[in-house]
Amino acid sequence: MELVLRQVRAQLAGRRADVGTLPPKNGASVKQVLPPSKGTQIALYNSHEANIAISIDGRVQCVLELERLFGVRYFVPSQNATERRQEWLRAAHTMRDRCECEGGPCPRRFDTGILVRPSSEAESNIIEEVFPVDEWRYVDHQESHAWMAYYASPMRRIASLDYGFGTMYMLLAGLLPEVTGQPLEARCAYTGRADSGPLYPEFLAGDLHLPCLSWAGKLMGYAAAGTPTEDLQEVAREAFEVSGAMPKFSMEHIMSVVPPTTGLPQRFQEALQQVCTSEEGQRNFAASVQAEFERITNLTVTELVQRVGHQNLDGVVLTGGCALNVLANQLVHDTLQAGNDEDRPGVDVWVPPSPNDGGLSIGGLWSVTPPPARQNLQYLGFRLWDEESLEGQALKRGARRLSELGGVDFLAKLLAGEGEWRDRHGRHADRPILAVVRGRQEFGPRALGHRSLLAVPDATMKDRMNRLKARQWYRPVAPMIAEEALVEVFGRRVLSPFMSMAPQVRRDTQEKFPALAHFDGTARHQSVSKADEPWVHALLLAVGKHTGLAALINTSFNTKGKPIVNTVSECLQMLDELPGLDYVVIEDWLFEKARS
Repeated sequence: MELVLRQVRAQLAGRRADVGTLPPKNGASVKQVLPPSKGTQIALYNSHEANIAISIDGRVQCVLELERLFGVRYFVPSQNATERRQEWLRAAHTMRDRCECEGGPCPRRFDTGILVRPSSEAESNIIEEVFPVDEWRYVDHQESHAWMAYYASPMRRIASLDYGFGTMYMLLAGLLPEVTGQPLEARCAYTGRADSGPLYPEFLAGDLHLPCLSWAGKLMGYAAAGTPTEDLQEVAREAFEVSGAMPKFSMEHIMSVVPPTTGLPQRFQEALQQVCTSEEGQRNFAASVQAEFERITNLTVTELVQRVGHQNLDGVVLTGGCALNVLANQLVHDTLQAGNDEDRPGVDVWVPPSPNDGGLSIGGLWSVTPPPARQNLQYLGFRLWDEESLEGQALKRGARRLSELGGVDFLAKLLAGEGEWRDRHGRHADRPILAVVRGRQEFGPRALGHRSLLAVPDATMKDRMNRLKARQWYRPVAPMIAEEALVEVFGRRVLSPFMSMAPQVRRDTQEKFPALAHFDGTARHQSVSKADEPWVHALLLAVGKHTGLAALINTSFNTKGKPIVNTVSECLQMLDELPGLDYVVIEDWLFEKARS
């Protein structure tokens, strides 16, 4: 059993050591898996998408993504030492008071603490104000991604690719006002100038701030509105080369492309001119950036598989923030599966539930004590912060117990516009949108049925969902589909329990259920089996009895710019204030919008 890691960026410099014996402040190379061991661990990552997790004998007990605690997306701890101390103290107290551990109480002391770089001794000192820790270790960022990907995957001989050119992808998105919400004039002022400075630091990165972390997902959806062109794709290729995405390019090459004392390259000037003169140019640029991103990703993965040898692999695991690009993932999947025959079997592709930096603390845990067996991670967040108020709010608002109404069968009729909904609103009324808030919150960036907005995939529902969430017109919604219905939707069985893939939807299925597919005919779906989530699976099968397809469209239950919801009060506030939201299910309580 071995783990093969290739980073697109250059290997970290410095002395190397196996993670299992990692002394403080040394890097680590991932060469072989670790033997099973026991003990208690706590790990944290102190940068954007900050997170902290604990494990017992290698089994993760809970993960706290700090954005869910502080209500700030992509949360970054403060640079101010006093404020940062208060933030991490609050996180540590939350872990101590609210984490749920298997088989009994959670640890109050830990054998090992792990700091995922760039975390530092300052954070370890803060954690020790709450938890005694016998020993602290460091683990490098990329290797933490790799450990998480390896042990979370269903495969044991893998090539794990942590590829790091997402920054340039986001920066190129910064040219597009329909992605950023920012005016284009400042960028367009560079057209035709010879003294505009180097491409990367001044033109693109000069005024970026935290919201740019949302641009990548928006660009991926926006790209479907345009058509890639050869000249714009060439510009994107050059930008990715400059960013260091392509390892074969030396610094001498990069400097020859963008000398530090000259203006923007001519091809980039021409592309910027297209972006600045028309919406069509902007959309084609988005499509070209996405197409080039897919090409580079697919080329890199296929070269990696050829180098390692497909016969030596159970599969490929994609990790890092770039692995949230479902279109690139799907292309890699389809390319590697194309050789699926007796002479050359296809290679499986897998993506963990949180491939971005929000999952680094789990990689840190497993760099020291691996899990004794594969563990499902997608619902290891926290229960509602104010769950003690639920019963009182239910009585105050006249909520009904779902179990007494008929459970998922009642909800399926409601979502299909039948039963009680039809009796009240008539046969031709729009079907309802319903929020579901149950159990522990999802771990990772996707809503997977525990903090979700759900609706049947009819013709108007995608636009209604986007209006409800105040999202851009081009944003896709993601269907959740029972495994039994995957072939009916896609013509093949593409498993995607964490919304990691985006296959093409069959044309006849698109015609019957228009909201399933995006403009390009793809669907970023969540496949759901009984083993994945029994309640959601049962709901989908029940819906299928009424609509003819065991599928719903699903998007995260949150307000614009906020993380996924985790309080009763915010759930009910959205029910009161969002015109398109008709019901909220919180645990076993069904809350209905007050009728005027």
